[in-house]
Amino acid sequence: MSLVFTDVPQGFNSAVEALNSLPQDILAEMCQDAAAFLQYKLALYPLEQYQKCLQSAGISYDAKLIFNAISYIFRSAAKAKLPADKLITELKSSLCWKEATLSVIKHVWNEQARLLCSSDLAQTLNVGQLVDMKWKLSVGVSSSACRSLNSPYITALVTVTDPSGALLTKSFELTIGEFKVIYRKV
Repeated sequence: MSLVFTDVPQGFNSAVEALNSLPQDILAEMCQDAAAFLQYKLALYPLEQYQKCLQSAGISYDAKLIFNAISYIFRSAAKAKLPADKLITELKSSLCWKEATLSVIKHVWNEQARLLCSSDLAQTLNVGQLVDMKWKLSVGVSSSACRSLNSPYITALVTVTDPSGALLTKSFELTIGEFKVIYRKV
């Protein structure tokens, strides 16, 4: 059994099935974008674009499921600082993979592993869990720069657990437009 991929998330088996069904060019693009997303080079993963691409290729799997699987693989491999050959060995021992799928993952990992395994990034890849989120709608009446601001905004209070399990609470403000963009993406 795999040492790195022992506690795979729910739905990972179907995601492997989906990954195995993808044409190599689409899989390579999705892997490159997932790696860029994990390196903060890509602000949002283009799920809608990939969903359309999958539909036009006659593939009925959810692009979000595929992205989550790829990012899980890359995050886990970065955390364990696996070389490409070891990553492929670990994947082979955990589930049924097609050789073509593994060769694409190996190729992208060979290109991206150094950056994803860097100490700073490997630490940030340990993602906590969302515990609670509260928000309220407010109106800014005035500011030091503007006497009659009258601008609505959203104040959010998010509670998460860090990878060690400690609770962290963060707050931030968003304009209505920023909130709508986030709301549509979730």
